[in-house]
Amino acid sequence: MIYLASKSPRRTELLSQIGANHLVIDVSVDEIINPMVNAKENAELLSIQKCQEGIKHIMVNQMDELPVLAADTMVVMGEKIFGKPESEEHAIEMLLELSDKVHTVITGVTVGIISGDKAEFHSITVDSQVEFSNLSRLECEKYCASKEPFDKAGAYGIQGYGSAFVKEIKGSYSNIVGLPIHEVAELFKKLNIPFWLN
Repeated sequence: MIYLASKSPRRTELLSQIGANHLVIDVSVDEIINPMVNAKENAELLSIQKCQEGIKHIMVNQMDELPVLAADTMVVMGEKIFGKPESEEHAIEMLLELSDKVHTVITGVTVGIISGDKAEFHSITVDSQVEFSNLSRLECEKYCASKEPFDKAGAYGIQGYGSAFVKEIKGSYSNIVGLPIHEVAELFKKLNIPFWLN
């Protein structure tokens, strides 16, 4: 059994698909990008912050001291980091900028293990490349009307209607959805954390 420090239904679904026994804990972190470090380091730092908040939540609420899994996913093209869109027009602008280009999806993953009054943190980052087809403004407007892109970095998700835009993926599909399941399972094995349903 593990705690997932995320409200993301996509991460919950991915863990459930592999039979990972988990409970969701609601944590909140201001997702502020540090301009002094690269996107990979930002994703890792945000996942660590979310994991630290998860550990605090467990301690304050005197919950079972189970491992905590946290993640942060971002979309990057060149040096530009695409966060969650602030409006429909912002989402359309992001999608048009990503149109007909290759971009990178980076997920930072951190596992926190409580030991007494301390916690150890173990982090990895995983990146995948995504190439979009050439999108028209009308396609982007129709997609945004579905409301699907608004809680997603880069204003799209590939597990829904947005999959129609994806021309090619190099790397982990689940990473692009929001949690690189293979790499997470390998990290749990390395840390001797049993997470399968009994």
